[in-house]
Amino acid sequence: MLRLRIVLLLLATLLFAGAAVRAQESAPPAQDTPEANKALVRRYLQILSGGTLADLDQVVGTDFVDRTPGVPGDVYGPDAIRASQRRARELFENIRYNVEDLIAEGDRVAARYTVRATRKGTGLGGKPVEVTGVTLFRIAAGKIREAWIVNDQIELFRQLGFTLQPPQAAPAKPSPPP
Repeated sequence: MLRLRIVLLLLATLLFAGAAVRAQESAPPAQDTPEANKALVRRYLQILSGGTLADLDQVVGTDFVDRTPGVPGDVYGPDAIRASQRRARELFENIRYNVEDLIAEGDRVAARYTVRATRKGTGLGGKPVEVTGVTLFRIAAGKIREAWIVNDQIELFRQLGFTLQPPQAAPAKPSPPP
């Protein structure tokens, strides 16, 4: 009888130890580590590369703020990204982000990437474009909370056929009568 109890106890210990090991193996990486933060940014860029914009809720916090100069500051959370992506998808199709570099330190991740897309519409429709960009992300509690985005807009406009013209000098004002 004692021998049976020992065997059962040993068997139960082995079963539970195996379950604990399996649970540890399948556990996701700890949040807010540099590697987990890089994985989060990589997932975000995959979503932007033709993924479902509803999936942004998985990676972008409800308190997200886009700190990029010139971006409207009245939309927060995943909806801020969805709005800008909808505008981009009205003009371009087949949008793909290729990650060139991810560098993480503390709660920040810097991403350097190339965006490739095809222009929609008539005239320039079907024209491929390629633009480089860099974004600095702040991450907390496993979600993107802030982003500072810099894309090569001048190169994008050049590829679309726009030219830059220096500002024209204002015509000289006539002198006031004496």
